[in-house]
Amino acid sequence: MEKAVSVVFMGNFTYPRGMADAKRIQHFLDYLIERSICARVLLLRQGEGDVSKDSSDGKHKGVYYKTIGYDIKLDFYLLFALMKYVVNGIVALRSWRSEQNKNILYCYGGLSLENVLFVIFAKMTGYLVVLDIVEDNTFIKEKMHLLGKFKWLSGEFLEKYISKLANGMVVISSYLQHLYQKQLGASLPICLIPISARCHSVQRRINQQDSIKFVYSGSFAKKDGLELLIEAFEQVHKEFNHCVLLLTGGGANLPEYQERIAGNPAIRYMGYLEDAGFEEFLEQADVLCITRTGSTYANAGFPFKLGEYLATGNPVVVSDVGDVSVYLENMEDAIIVKADDLSEIKKAMLFCIQNPEQAARIGLNGQRKCKQFFDPVENGRKLLELLQQL
Repeated sequence: MEKAVSVVFMGNFTYPRGMADAKRIQHFLDYLIERSICARVLLLRQGEGDVSKDSSDGKHKGVYYKTIGYDIKLDFYLLFALMKYVVNGIVALRSWRSEQNKNILYCYGGLSLENVLFVIFAKMTGYLVVLDIVEDNTFIKEKMHLLGKFKWLSGEFLEKYISKLANGMVVISSYLQHLYQKQLGASLPICLIPISARCHSVQRRINQQDSIKFVYSGSFAKKDGLELLIEAFEQVHKEFNHCVLLLTGGGANLPEYQERIAGNPAIRYMGYLEDAGFEEFLEQADVLCITRTGSTYANAGFPFKLGEYLATGNPVVVSDVGDVSVYLENMEDAIIVKADDLSEIKKAMLFCIQNPEQAARIGLNGQRKCKQFFDPVENGRKLLELLQQL
């Protein structure tokens, strides 16, 4: 008789409130919990955010989560905080291990300095380890603090030990699938699980009179190509002054754009929105924009926001990076533009303003493709199938 599965999801991301990474894990959790799989979440510093002791542990949607390392700071107590971090992680993994079940440690983001000791301990105590790789950090060019650089360098070094420390791998794009198949051969199973999003039945409207709302949401990172989007919008706004560009999200690079945003009343920064407000915000948009650079880093992953955008049924302008064209057809399911191409972004925005009926049809087609390819239930099924075959 096949053993039942117990899963510990581990990673450095904000939970239960959080952005793309938290939602990817939550969709997996929802599927597993509905099938009576025992699951817990071990959070490593919660994305280096400000986490209080009161909010570090708790239950969300029936799943217990625990944060370790939220008190790590570059001060006199650093060594003590690091020792406490390691001990708390080991204690959690040991206490959550089930003698009757197949124990799996699901490591979001791959191997790094902050998690490798827990991965080694888990392997030594009978856990099977699955790595979820969503980026190729070899090509990252984002701003990083000292600890982030150590984490990045350690990840590069630890790549060579994947076949020894992991029992299976999940990747988000075909680029990553081919990369690790080439590196690892048949030494461990590699499962491609793309982004996921739940579609909502919302009555779409065609906006022909009010201000046309273009919306961007994301991390404001270099790979997101926000500078081109703003430039394209500024040119479009000179011809059609009844449009606005609304921005939400955050990140280390946000201050670089704030002066430019403040200087144009047609561009508004809405801050960081919680889940309920964020979904309503997307649904009330007219056009949703994902402009990525053509960098290898951008092409290696997959835009998380694409699923959430398509799920609204609104038209989406998206750069042709990664697997976008694998799932979507230009001018049928989305308005796909060349990466780093200012004129194409501008042309796409003008099309949406001048052809609202056609844009609305494209949005609804995109929502159908979202249901077809990015269904959380189907992605959860793929994950459980991988876990059961280990």
